[in-house]
Amino acid sequence: MPSSEQRVPGPTEGNALEFLVDNEAAWGRLAADIAGARSSVRAMVFMLDAPYVRLAFERDPPGAVRPEVLLLEAARRGADVRLVLNHVTPAFSPANTTWPVERFFRRHDPEGRVRVRRLRTPQTLPIHAKVIVIDDRVGYLIGSVFAQEYFDGRRHLIEDPRRGAPRWRGALGVPVHDVSVRVEGPAVADLDDAVRLHWEHAEPSLGRPGGAWPRPSPEPAGTTTAQVTRTLAGNGRFAGRPGGETGIRDSYLRALSSAERLVYLENQYLTCPEIVDALVGAVRRAPELELILLLNIKPDVPYYVGWQREALERLLTGVGAAGRERVGVFTLWSHESHESHGQDGGRTRILRDHVHSKVAIVDDDWLTAGSANLDGLSLSHSQHELRRPALIRLGRPLGAASLRGDPRQARASEVNITAAGDGAGRLRRDLWAEHLGLPEGALAERPGGGWLGLWRERAQARLDGLRAPVPVVSEVRVLPYPHRDGRLPRRSERPRDHLRALGVDPERVEVRERAGRRRRR
Repeated sequence: MPSSEQRVPGPTEGNALEFLVDNEAAWGRLAADIAGARSSVRAMVFMLDAPYVRLAFERDPPGAVRPEVLLLEAARRGADVRLVLNHVTPAFSPANTTWPVERFFRRHDPEGRVRVRRLRTPQTLPIHAKVIVIDDRVGYLIGSVFAQEYFDGRRHLIEDPRRGAPRWRGALGVPVHDVSVRVEGPAVADLDDAVRLHWEHAEPSLGRPGGAWPRPSPEPAGTTTAQVTRTLAGNGRFAGRPGGETGIRDSYLRALSSAERLVYLENQYLTCPEIVDALVGAVRRAPELELILLLNIKPDVPYYVGWQREALERLLTGVGAAGRERVGVFTLWSHESHESHGQDGGRTRILRDHVHSKVAIVDDDWLTAGSANLDGLSLSHSQHELRRPALIRLGRPLGAASLRGDPRQARASEVNITAAGDGAGRLRRDLWAEHLGLPEGALAERPGGGWLGLWRERAQARLDGLRAPVPVVSEVRVLPYPHRDGRLPRRSERPRDHLRALGVDPERVEVRERAGRRRRR
């Protein structure tokens, strides 16, 4: 089916969604499914840092769980293996991993069994989704890029050798929290459509010639009604879609417009004014609504630190003093005792975690998860393109940004899945058990003080432990985001200043900037 004839995905019944929290679970599950693939593996990914990524640590030899090795093994078993990668400009971008991937397949797959295509794109308008479809029956929405520093377990240790040695492509250097989704059922066909769309608009670079493939028709596998939602660039990037798509943004706005009791968001960024205004409107409209946000103190994209600060202040001041009583913003941290001292009496160390997940839950009855951040690039338009800050203007001669067309149609390619029903509550309990250090059973019924009251109580307990003369390590992972009357303290993106604004003495606890690196005196 040519891309011009593809429909916008609608709701489908009979799906089974499995939410995989953190990449130890997600990558391991994906590795097992690719290892068992018999007929096909089709994927589009943001980047693949070959040969440095290991998806799991249970199999030997280590190379057996490298993504490119798993794909090659599947092709040798007769599976139709296709891979779409970003080929971004400028060419020296760390997101540009086409060359090492192609080098591996040229060396180890001279027959050209694995087909690879490049989607040429500016750095600011990439394929950001990570979609894999296996045997026409299982689909994955992987949260993270395939770079080893994103590997993490649910304990989020400050030092975890499984995250690998620092790489020049790496940017985080901290523990990473993420959420991926494994899908079975009719929605897999819509995930496959997303891969097909990008395959048809990418240029062949490696492997035997290969055209379109039949659209799969997966059998029902569960009871969940789900809908694949997408963000696509306009300006004629995709045939038949001159304006692109903003399905993910639209689904957020619909859900927030009807929220009554709870909105829970955990996301890598919050910079999109439309989402902020929708949150303000929801809090003002629904007097019983509680809004809980889990965000990063320091976004990892140029200009996003200031833009997220603007967004948070716009939210916190926009809801008013009474509304702020029902809004809580929190951050995620790893806090450990030094092994050399033990937990009692020894100096502890703390490091911010990076929230990389893109999850929203509304009233325990609606959810969305996938690749879309709450920024313009993932939802409506690139703020880099519209605002045109100096760094982007300087980068244009190198191809770092798109010069053509309407900047309000400049978007990344994103894919989410939305679902209604009790799956939203199950996912919430799973996530909150990790963040709040509570058993899932304690998170089933809303407490008398409300869900936000519980978050504030747990975060305060964590904070009290950090303020103690001898800081106490806690199973709670969250801290409140400091603000006064909706205004954030200066330099709150800096861990030491952030903790100091919370009343924590940074001389009593070792504040790390990155794993493996002590803070500067």
